[in-house]
Amino acid sequence: MSTPAGAPGAGTVKSALAFAYLDRWTARPGETISLHVSSESGFEARVVRIVQADNGPLGPGRKEEPQDWYAPSAHEAVVQPVRPGSRAVSGPLARLAGATRVALEVMFRPSLIDGRGARLVAGLAAPDGGCALAIGLGPGGRPELQVGTGQVGTGQAGLGEVPHGEPAPIAAPLLAGRWYRARAVLDLEEGAVSLTVTSAEPAPSGSYEVELGAELPAAGLVHLQGTGAPHHLVLAAWEGPGERAGAFNGKIEAPVVSAGTAGPGQAFVYAWRLGQGTRASELYDTSSARAPLRLVNAPTAGVTGHNWDGTVLDFTKAPEQYDALAFHDDDFEDAGWAPVTQVQLPVTLRSGVYSLVVTNASGPRHVPFFVVPGPARRRAKIAVLFSTFTYLAYANEHVREEVQEFAHVRTSPSPQDLEMAAHREFGLSLYDHHGDGTGVCYSSMRRPVVNFDPTYRFWLFDGPVHLGEDIYLLDWLERLGYDYDVLTDHQVHAEGAAALAGYRVVITGTHPEYASKAMLDALEGHVQGGGRLMYLGGNGHYWVTAVDPRRPHMIEIRRANSGGRTWESAPGEAYLSSTGEPGGLWRHRGRPPNRLLGVGFSAQGADERAPGYRKVLSEDQEAEWGFVFEGVDDPGAIGEFGLLLGGAAGNEVDRADHTRGTPVGTVVLATSKGHSDEYQLAVEDILLGAPGQGGTEQPLVRADMVVVPYASGGTVFSVGAITWLGSLAYNNYDNDVAVITANVLRNFLSEPRHD
Repeated sequence: MSTPAGAPGAGTVKSALAFAYLDRWTARPGETISLHVSSESGFEARVVRIVQADNGPLGPGRKEEPQDWYAPSAHEAVVQPVRPGSRAVSGPLARLAGATRVALEVMFRPSLIDGRGARLVAGLAAPDGGCALAIGLGPGGRPELQVGTGQVGTGQAGLGEVPHGEPAPIAAPLLAGRWYRARAVLDLEEGAVSLTVTSAEPAPSGSYEVELGAELPAAGLVHLQGTGAPHHLVLAAWEGPGERAGAFNGKIEAPVVSAGTAGPGQAFVYAWRLGQGTRASELYDTSSARAPLRLVNAPTAGVTGHNWDGTVLDFTKAPEQYDALAFHDDDFEDAGWAPVTQVQLPVTLRSGVYSLVVTNASGPRHVPFFVVPGPARRRAKIAVLFSTFTYLAYANEHVREEVQEFAHVRTSPSPQDLEMAAHREFGLSLYDHHGDGTGVCYSSMRRPVVNFDPTYRFWLFDGPVHLGEDIYLLDWLERLGYDYDVLTDHQVHAEGAAALAGYRVVITGTHPEYASKAMLDALEGHVQGGGRLMYLGGNGHYWVTAVDPRRPHMIEIRRANSGGRTWESAPGEAYLSSTGEPGGLWRHRGRPPNRLLGVGFSAQGADERAPGYRKVLSEDQEAEWGFVFEGVDDPGAIGEFGLLLGGAAGNEVDRADHTRGTPVGTVVLATSKGHSDEYQLAVEDILLGAPGQGGTEQPLVRADMVVVPYASGGTVFSVGAITWLGSLAYNNYDNDVAVITANVLRNFLSEPRHD
């Protein structure tokens, strides 16, 4: 089995640019963060505080403040390895030593059959790191067996003669999407090896069955017996210098290794329940030996096994039907690079957005991080909540490579987009598909994330997106003279209500699309306790998101079977493996975004110019809420300009809708006008296919600006559009969108209102 050409595998990063990541994105003053870099040339690292990141021709201009507390450090070139692909490696199988008969059994379901080369399903690694015994798929999907350094199997050319062996018939290829059972037996006393592969599920066209056998070469016997040191079980891909085959794509279940001697009653069995991978990244076998099986690069857990019958959709209710893991050759959890430097944050460091800037001969790279306030620091009245879950969901997104034109808008790739296309080895986003066509449900920050960069310009509208657009808020607040603290989704998820305690106003960024239960609970508690929330984005609190309790650097989603999505979960696999809760939309969990924000996702689109809003506040509401529009020149044409898509109510927009949970008493201040048919109604709102779902005909396609007053004195202000902040920054913040936002902030900073 040789590594297939062009497949992801072991190697080093080959690029003139430096790639880098931090061990975490959120830190406090006084803490230490580690920087991990791979660069073929020497490089320098320095730290800046980021106030404004948009250096476009119409933008406010980039603002970065060098940090004197960190002296720029020079480093020699260091090239670090990158190994995509999930796999599993056991601890020492000590009881195989001295055995004369070894059997390896496994059930598997290939999800990708290709002709690029051999794929390992399961194998025993010899003490020297080489192959003792391995079951795999040859090019085209034919079963293959490897023994020692010799291949015994049926690849494209059929079973080759090995010394002392006999030719065997060519086996038919296996099919993607079908379950099989394989058993390989190695008998050192008989000097023979065999492989049997059979169907593990009924097939309309009949069952699959093939049996291969051969005599062992004498040289192979010496290699297999080795030094008597323990062997290891390996699933899905070899690890280390003994690599023999490319990574397997598909599900694996119930690996078993049995060993013994010729006499009766001498057998010993190692067996693993892979369904335990929903609760741990190291699985113990069911024998008294407890040989741990270490999971590498996060194979997908919470997936159906060979005996799933469709009657149970929650893996926690029928674990015996979910005793499998799904492996992919492009899974990537942790690069595992050695740190090149440690950065000690001063105990007096102000809260904000910072970045390590790594510069080599090819130019600089930003590696941002967020400094949240220390526990002893007096908190500001304003907290800006950065959507780190969303940034991680879009990490290394490759959708642009498949969509050269979106809604009649020609895409414009940034340098980072081109880098991501050239370096898929750094893993995928939650919008991408694995090579086998299944959706990516895990995303990790412990890898280079090329588009997690404040200078990144989005391919759809050639402007700042996510972090870059959210940072407009910091520049705006500082121009107005407001003190503020920076918070992150990860912090609020971990600390709950304590993270928001003491803040008068919490302000979100443009696209807090991904939210966990702990986040929603904390934000609801903040408002119900009298706090104020300014939601300055669109399509917020949409997808159920989990942080893996064992691996907090990872988030997980399942897209289930509704919502605007690039993939959907397979049947029976819509529950989050890390927490056991149902995935999908918060709306379908009974917590629609409307419930807290007053608005929820309505439509998505992009065209040459997004519309603005018109004031619809009634006369009887003017006395209480008219302050929102004080100083606005034309309340009938609000935000008909902007740095992103040319208008304030663009890209993804939200509406007020009492049938979707908008609270009674919500006041609609303004609504968008003039959406084109490039804006189509959200798919979860379309129960029956019909024409007329575009912006020119469908009244539900709109963005609503609302306030939601609470009896506690808490209040929510929502704008319901991703491009609002792009309009706020237009003309150096001298515009009616900035006026409205400032009016609301000043009012919210005043004493809480009480009904």
